[in-house]
Amino acid sequence: MHTPSEAGGDVSHRELQLLFKQRAESFPDLLRLRMRRAISWIDRAERCEDGDNDSRFIFLWIALNAAYATADQVSTEMGLVRGFLDLIVDLDQEEALFAQLRENYAAIQLLIDNQYIFNHYWDGANWKPAFERDKQNTLRALNEGATAEVLEIVLRRLYTLRNQLLHGGSTWKGSKNRRQVEDGAAMLGSLVPRFVLLMMNHPHLHQQWGTPPYHPYQGAAGR
Repeated sequence: MHTPSEAGGDVSHRELQLLFKQRAESFPDLLRLRMRRAISWIDRAERCEDGDNDSRFIFLWIALNAAYATADQVSTEMGLVRGFLDLIVDLDQEEALFAQLRENYAAIQLLIDNQYIFNHYWDGANWKPAFERDKQNTLRALNEGATAEVLEIVLRRLYTLRNQLLHGGSTWKGSKNRRQVEDGAAMLGSLVPRFVLLMMNHPHLHQQWGTPPYHPYQGAAGR
């Protein structure tokens, strides 16, 4: 059976689903639950109508949450994301993630040049120095091959976009700021399936992902 490669290229829902069906019975219960949830939302994202990048972005962010969220979260959201990224990058021996970042270099530049998805912009005055440092750090990290650092900066920007969408700070298919939603959806569509593939290819490390939230063994019903 064909399986997606760790060496590079985008990974589709179909490829992930076939691999999941092939291996699911050998996965620990909580990893199987985590992967089933994430793949289901990747599937839903791929079935969005053309041009509905708002919905595609949201469904892909849910898939990302399904991959990394834990029931016993003690860190901030972005702290949890950074820990997840460090683990994922360690698994990426073929450096496929960095190759995908390089392929999306132009889109990354547009994202980091956009002050409206830089969280400190909304804090008020004196955001520009931090904004410029963030841009410089991203380009430096790209040039140095610092995959986890680039991923963190990109996802921090996309987290601000996620908040704008999910907290009603944007209009569905609105005419303004379309490019950041399009590029954000494309970026998540490239990265999130790759995260899931790496997790499925290393099931022996399942304990590092922690316990997924709202799992069926939790609470009175699961005892």
